[in-house]
Amino acid sequence: MSEITYGGEGTELIIVTGTTVDAAGNLKESDDPTSTAYYLGYQDNTGTFFMWYVPESEIKNITDLETDAVGFTLRRTIQEELPHTLIGLNEFNNLSMQGSLYFAGNYTQLDSERQIAPLDGFIEDMQKISDTLYWWKDPQYLRIVQENYAETGSYDLNPAQMATFLDKYQLSRAEYNAAIERATDTKGWKIKKQTYYDQIKDTAIGLGGNISDAAADYAAEQWANGVWDTTKVTQQVTQSVDSYANFTLDKTFEALLGDDRQISTKETEIQGLLDQYLPSYMHTQFDLKAEAGNLRNIGGYKDKFIETLKNKRFADFSMYDKDIAWQDILSTNLSNAATTWGITPDVDDPAILEAIKLNDFTKAKELYKKVGLERGYQGTVNSFIEGLSDAFGQGIVRSSNFLEGR
Repeated sequence: MSEITYGGEGTELIIVTGTTVDAAGNLKESDDPTSTAYYLGYQDNTGTFFMWYVPESEIKNITDLETDAVGFTLRRTIQEELPHTLIGLNEFNNLSMQGSLYFAGNYTQLDSERQIAPLDGFIEDMQKISDTLYWWKDPQYLRIVQENYAETGSYDLNPAQMATFLDKYQLSRAEYNAAIERATDTKGWKIKKQTYYDQIKDTAIGLGGNISDAAADYAAEQWANGVWDTTKVTQQVTQSVDSYANFTLDKTFEALLGDDRQISTKETEIQGLLDQYLPSYMHTQFDLKAEAGNLRNIGGYKDKFIETLKNKRFADFSMYDKDIAWQDILSTNLSNAATTWGITPDVDDPAILEAIKLNDFTKAKELYKKVGLERGYQGTVNSFIEGLSDAFGQGIVRSSNFLEGR
């Protein structure tokens, strides 16, 4: 006996006799009674029979039959060697109108890149779908599909039917369409999911963070299933790497994220603003990580933050215009102190801050000289000694002149 290599137990070939398939894939009665249409078939646990069209010339692609036979000879070989159901066109149409048959497209739409037979992969997916998307087991849904098929010849729900169905289960149209796509074009659905997975990983990296493969896979599946839309995905990925994003994480997604994923983007920028507008002793009044989070997630926050820093500095140093940057005030005084002391002063030096508050160049210079002498800075001491020597050296009579005049 031969086997159907595209599926395991329960898979069979459906042979519809006296028919031909037109360019659109529709079955039509044939003038040739021996003409046959072939389908790869599988009945799921709800009683729905899924069928994938297989051109006669490609039967060898889904079985291990070693024959080049066609037409009646091929049909006889299949009946002798493979599990099958032989059915006439009228019976076939009746089953279709009863909602017992579901056309799932061409057999090439099944995913053939997995380690198991393509139809077995489909069955696994369908079982997963039926656990989550429970309407596949709902007799009311099947009746709606049946009624619509009887009226229009299509399995697609009309707007009124769709509204009733979606309202009953609180489903979005995206979830419904994704389920149909997954059932009828498994390969295409998986390609979409992989694309979403790559986008999710790239988004996390672009934000300066990273998320686990398991979390990215879960999010990609939610997206591909229509449960999450682009906005939801963006919010979840953003929150996963940025605890200051102010979105609520999906619990399952959060459990899969792993550790060490938080980003520090914008922290350097916040530190730069603190340095530019505030004395360093005031920096501790601000949470660097929180402010960086605000800068990442709140539009226009940078201008508001700068204004806050200006007001904070002005409260302690109101002798300067609020819009003058602290860095400009500080650099001038550091330069003057360095010239007087002969060392590079610390930005937090109390004498520097005291001189800044004087806001008077002459008084500040006097303060720097006083402090330099008190601290014994060599530059200030040397300058003092030189000045003292110059002062005492005036009017001194050279010794040679003194002797000459004796």
